Amino acid sequence: MSDKYKSDIMIKKSRHINYFNTLDKEIQNEVLKRIDELAQEEKEYCDKGNYGHMCNMLSLVAIYEVLQKHGKSEEEAFKIVSEEMFKFIQPNRDKFQKMSKKSWFWWAIQKIVPFGFKKLSGTGWRYTWHNDTQKNEFRFETNECIYQKILFKRGLNKLRTTFLSMRYYKLWRT
Repeated sequence: MSDKYKSDIMIKKSRHINYFNTLDKEIQNEVLKRIDELAQEEKEYCDKGNYGHMCNMLSLVAIYEVLQKHGKSEEEAFKIVSEEMFKFIQPNRDKFQKMSKKSWFWWAIQKIVPFGFKKLSGTGWRYTWHNDTQKNEFRFETNECIYQKILFKRGLNKLRTTFLSMRYYKLWRT
């Protein structure tokens, strides 16, 4: 496992950094400790290709668990981590919607996304790409993903919906 897989570095790269910075120091330390434990437990997926995914997923799980340990209900913890992730990604969603109106956008997205998935997906991923698409769309299926593998075995599959919902940006022209 690379030196990048250290909690203090990973949290800064995660979508929960803004919320993490609002927590008391004691809770921050518990979250960081839990991220380190989770990275060790899931070291088979801690490769270069999965780094961004693992930063987001392990920080999500750690914060979710630590909040409950400190008195938040499961529902409250879920609401917090979900809302914080959406707050973090909202500016990118708005940028994608604006870019989708540009004439070059769909040509670029059809080239960039498959390349990005190939280069930025590590151990535990498998996709099926569909070429029978219309001009302004692309389509693929995720046949295997680390979110399902890691969260399901921990009984946290509910957290997977947070990641799935974020993937469905309205990129098409309206």
